Amino acid sequence: MRRLEISAGFSDAERQRFHNLLQLAADSPFEGERVNALAAATRLAARFGLTLDEAAAGGSQHEPPPDFERGDAHMADDIGFRPESLDRFARAAHLMDTFIYDDKARREAAIRAAQARGLDADELRRSIAGTTVKWRAKSRRMNPNRHATMLLRETSLSFNEIASITGLNIYQIVGLKLKLRQGHSN
Repeated sequence: MRRLEISAGFSDAERQRFHNLLQLAADSPFEGERVNALAAATRLAARFGLTLDEAAAGGSQHEPPPDFERGDAHMADDIGFRPESLDRFARAAHLMDTFIYDDKARREAAIRAAQARGLDADELRRSIAGTTVKWRAKSRRMNPNRHATMLLRETSLSFNEIASITGLNIYQIVGLKLKLRQGHSN
């Protein structure tokens, strides 16, 4: 009797069971038994991702390629970089550097031209300083020590929370709390 060669996914016991189910489906005189044996064989094949015909023929018709280790030389291919795209990236980065260099050169030329027209160094400093944004303390912002004192008196916030709200460190907050307990005034 010829033994079926089934996909390597089947163990010997499963291979024998599949063979017996197919033989029962082919030779049984009872229709219900044939249908059930065929259904069981189909389920067994489906468990390994095979159709009934593929499992009976000895495995999948479309075997996946075997996994193999790739070296570091193929890493760029594996993550989607191609040499031509790397060249494009390098050219783009070089162009960005060129644009920055050209902008700096234009700025220097404009400053030299302005100085040649009579712009003095003080005016130049004021014009440059006018373009930068200075951080200004908000006039409506409360004094941090006073704010912390008020929070210590009127809330049940923790020292860490008060420190994060006021911008003081934890030691300053604890010092304020101790002064409040001793009856000192600010």
